[in-house]
Amino acid sequence: MSSAVAVHHHTLESFFFEEIEHVQGRTGKALPTEVEAYVVHLLAAYARKTAAAGRTSKPLALEYLAAKSQSGSARAVALRTVGDRALYISGVVPRSLHRTPVNVRYVHGIGESAYREVAAPGALSVLGTLADMFEQVAEVIGDVVELGSAESSDLMGLYERWRSHGDPRDAKLLVRAGVLLDKDGTDVVQ
Repeated sequence: MSSAVAVHHHTLESFFFEEIEHVQGRTGKALPTEVEAYVVHLLAAYARKTAAAGRTSKPLALEYLAAKSQSGSARAVALRTVGDRALYISGVVPRSLHRTPVNVRYVHGIGESAYREVAAPGALSVLGTLADMFEQVAEVIGDVVELGSAESSDLMGLYERWRSHGDPRDAKLLVRAGVLLDKDGTDVVQ
């Protein structure tokens, strides 16, 4: 494997920061700096606690109702947690909803509402921005996840993107799928 393809990071945050920067550059979807920082920390936190948004978790709608029934700072923390979980589900595992009676739009609605209810001027204003940009932020997260997934199922799409953008991660996925890449453009599928 080429050293241009290998990427080393010291923290999950630095990994997600680089991935989000790359996706924004490649897709033209720009996030405000404070939203980008929030998403980096959210993704790193969920990577450390993978069961937090999994199938064994309480249904999101029930968590939302429970959060709304609380008061004070407990309510704010609970609503933020619901918004975070909805954003994670929408961006990272939206296909998991295919086997449920809810769809991703429903999850978006819960997340947007949860963030909007807890948003306030100052440090919590980022939550209002997240509510306003929920779908766009989820798409950026989804683009980050797709780069690292078994995207080689659409080998031609991946190849065309690599030819257009020259991303080393795309090259790595192509090589893993059996494509020998030649800088002169005479690639061979093994």
